[in-house]
Amino acid sequence: MKNLKLSPRFVWMLISAVLLIMSIALLPINPILSFMHFAIVLAIGALGFIEFQYDKKHILSVSENVKKFFSGNSGDILEAVPMPVIIVSTVNINEILFYNDNFKTVFLDRGYCSVNGLKDILPRETAETLVSKTHSVIKIGEASYRLYIRKFFDFIILYFKDDTEYRNLKQKFIDSRMCVGYVTFDNKEELKQTLSDEQILYISLGLEDRLQKWISSVEGVLERISDDKYAVFFEEKYLKKFIDEKFQILGKIHEIKSPDNKYATISIGLSRGTETLEKSKTQAKNALNMALGRGGDQAAVKNKNSYEFFGGNSGGLEKRSKVRTRVVAKALMEKIETAENVFIMGHKFSDFDSVGAAAALCGISFGMKKKSCHVVINKSQTLALELIKYLESYKKDIFISPEQAKNMITPKTLLIVVDTHSSDFLEDRDLYEKCASIVVIDHHRMHVNKIQNAEIFFHEPFASSASEMVTEMVQYMNGKLLKKPEADALLAGITLDTKNFSLKTGIRTFEAAAYLKRKGADSLSVKRLFSNSLDSYKLRCKIIENCEMFEGCAVACVESGAGDLKIACAQAADELLNIKNVKASFVIFKNNGIINISARSVGDINVQVIMEKFGGGGHQTMAAAQLDEVYNMAKAKKELVEILKENNSNNKKNGD
Repeated sequence: MKNLKLSPRFVWMLISAVLLIMSIALLPINPILSFMHFAIVLAIGALGFIEFQYDKKHILSVSENVKKFFSGNSGDILEAVPMPVIIVSTVNINEILFYNDNFKTVFLDRGYCSVNGLKDILPRETAETLVSKTHSVIKIGEASYRLYIRKFFDFIILYFKDDTEYRNLKQKFIDSRMCVGYVTFDNKEELKQTLSDEQILYISLGLEDRLQKWISSVEGVLERISDDKYAVFFEEKYLKKFIDEKFQILGKIHEIKSPDNKYATISIGLSRGTETLEKSKTQAKNALNMALGRGGDQAAVKNKNSYEFFGGNSGGLEKRSKVRTRVVAKALMEKIETAENVFIMGHKFSDFDSVGAAAALCGISFGMKKKSCHVVINKSQTLALELIKYLESYKKDIFISPEQAKNMITPKTLLIVVDTHSSDFLEDRDLYEKCASIVVIDHHRMHVNKIQNAEIFFHEPFASSASEMVTEMVQYMNGKLLKKPEADALLAGITLDTKNFSLKTGIRTFEAAAYLKRKGADSLSVKRLFSNSLDSYKLRCKIIENCEMFEGCAVACVESGAGDLKIACAQAADELLNIKNVKASFVIFKNNGIINISARSVGDINVQVIMEKFGGGGHQTMAAAQLDEVYNMAKAKKELVEILKENNSNNKKNGD
């Protein structure tokens, strides 16, 4: 049975019938009004009949003209159009009703489509969507066409204008634009402290020679700006070559070694797609700063709205100068003294490092001001509940919730953010946005969405932890104000992020730990903070038992379990690194219906870069991600394994 369609004629007949019934109904009540009503109905009916007759005649005329258009010589008009033209029906846009000789020659004769099969060349759209546009761009074979669309009653006329030459010219213009970049010998000062002048000269000359060969391979220009910084210029078409090669120049620079196997590293900042050279220069500098902020030994490419990163697998050398730490500490003291109240806040799912650094700064701030100073934390989501309980046993009102803090904000409130520099990972973003004065103290490698409005941005990617940074700052603020519980908290933070002083430790790490010991920090008290329940221990063992190996990495999955799941998974990821030949570990788990990944590394693999692909972040040796709701356990594991395979393939290609 055909579907019933409510045409205007049917609607008019329905309305007329209703009005007629109303006239008859009025007859017994008021005959005069009934006859008047009936007369009006007849008049409306007559006018409607005349209108429908006119429309019918017009429609028949148009229909006849369309028939003549297809069958007669009128179609010769479209034959004269110097481009392929077809006519299709709105009912079935995949079927050709008419085509001219140009269309036959260009498309039909070459086999790109058939008379009854346009789906291979037309956009995958419905007729309604297609006719809502005035034009569309399609690629057929090696040619590019601009498709002009016009609706003609129940038909669609499509004109195919070949603009291949224009698009090739446009691409040639884009490829020929100047790409500006900066290259820096980022560990030269550190090498100078242990190498002789002759060795430094040897490494510098080798580095410049490799850079010159690298840029000459694309007919570019290398200009020295200073002893350890260069500017590069080349056409943008060669940037794709560098990206495809994953910037092999980074690995080639590693080949320049001193007799004791110390090697140079460089950082590269490049800009693409800008309108002017001035903008390219600015963006290239920003890209270089981003590469250095992520630890150096990598390339950062600034696109229009995002960054791409390559390399970054070396741990970097520790910088020993504490001048900047002293300057920042003095500036922070001034901020604290002029503030009405102080809040210290870390990242979501706060850990020992975040809480330890925040608690120590809170103690120092309170000792300086004797006024309101609190650590803002969500106790229901923290991973450092034992440390919080320990600190609260000495001072109960040190921790407050984000909601409590929001009610205490004034125009002179100072917010100190520790252990993160990204607004995406803050404990409470709303609190951050309401505070006018912001200070950031963090050690994680630079994230793209960093906090932009900080009055003090203290970022040290080579530091082991935020607790190490705060320990150094305390010595320049007022070390006498640091109490034993806060020293324990700082030592716990350093212990966590260095995996018991086994990863990412330098001279300054041990100097900070020694200072905390002098301030009364107790190793046994810290060890007790890391103790777990029997259920958590069993869960950790189960996770380790079920792990699988992929590309030298241990991957484990867990849906649920007794005890604190997040803590158990993080600790399991740490312990998996103790297995022989495991370069990195990943534990995938579900918490509150959301898939999470805890990632750890011994340093050979940069887990921060891997977690960033899932929307997370962290450090080279410790990172995490909370995945979108579209992920399940199987999908998360599959994508992680694919990323690990790609990462391993790239490392082999670059000789790392």
